[in-house]
Amino acid sequence: MTKFQSILGYLLVIGLWCTAMQLGYKYYYTPDYEEEEVPVKLEQPEFFLTDTPTKESVKEACEYFGLKHSEIVVAQSILETGHYHSDNCVKHNNLFGLYNSRRAQYYKFDKWWKSVLMYKESIQRESRMRTNEDYFDYLVRIGYAEDPLYVDKLKRIIKKYKLEKSSILITK
Repeated sequence: MTKFQSILGYLLVIGLWCTAMQLGYKYYYTPDYEEEEVPVKLEQPEFFLTDTPTKESVKEACEYFGLKHSEIVVAQSILETGHYHSDNCVKHNNLFGLYNSRRAQYYKFDKWWKSVLMYKESIQRESRMRTNEDYFDYLVRIGYAEDPLYVDKLKRIIKKYKLEKSSILITK
């Protein structure tokens, strides 16, 4: 191998590493459990390039990352952020009010779509979900929200924004 080829190889590795860092494959949180590997897809979806979330971009992220019941998750993001205007959303890119109880603080993300990934990894973990369980019942069972009207509010948001409704039964 020539010196030129060696230098070219190093530049290629450095370029790939820099690209990965720009795409933000690092998280600002430390999970309380072992993380699942997320398969890397070669095509970059448009939501990666957006700085502010919308219901459409959140739905696209949910589908891209394989979240179940995306219409409910989008409704949760709308409700939790006050239509993407809350401080937690605007300053910390946290769409779901995800909270680190060990550190007694809300998680902070450098990109809003990373909170969608964290939602999948923490809320939609297979070990927590029961087969054929209604997703709304699941959210109540795990104590996702303290508001007793939370599910009713989600259903109103789904209806108001005509979010596509898929089957709401959990299937593994």
